[in-house]
Amino acid sequence: MNRLKFFKYSIIGGISALIDWGLFFLMAIIMEINFIVAATISFILATSANYLMGINFLFHSQIRFNKKEEIILIFFISLVGLGINLTSLYILSVWIGLGLMVSKVISSLFALSWNFSMRNNFVFKKIQN
Repeated sequence: MNRLKFFKYSIIGGISALIDWGLFFLMAIIMEINFIVAATISFILATSANYLMGINFLFHSQIRFNKKEEIILIFFISLVGLGINLTSLYILSVWIGLGLMVSKVISSLFALSWNFSMRNNFVFKKIQN
């Protein structure tokens, strides 16, 4: 794995995580919206920001796939990431009893690994000639 690329992705991911965590805190803690609903909304908005930052500052868009295919693939990868995020959030907060924000941060780290791996090694991977 390219360490510099992962470092850059981590910066972009960090910004996205702040968006995710901030919105989650606002909705789940302050506004008392159901934590699964809040996590879903915050994850979708943060993933959208992550995609836009990624194609502008890190990955080269449309290398392997046209724009429509790329967006569809990112959507499905993000759905799996959302599943990882929500499942781990539920397990950590409900079954294990950790606080919501601690659970959210930990679950975000699980999803980070999946999202980076799939984007770097599949969607935005350069074609070998």
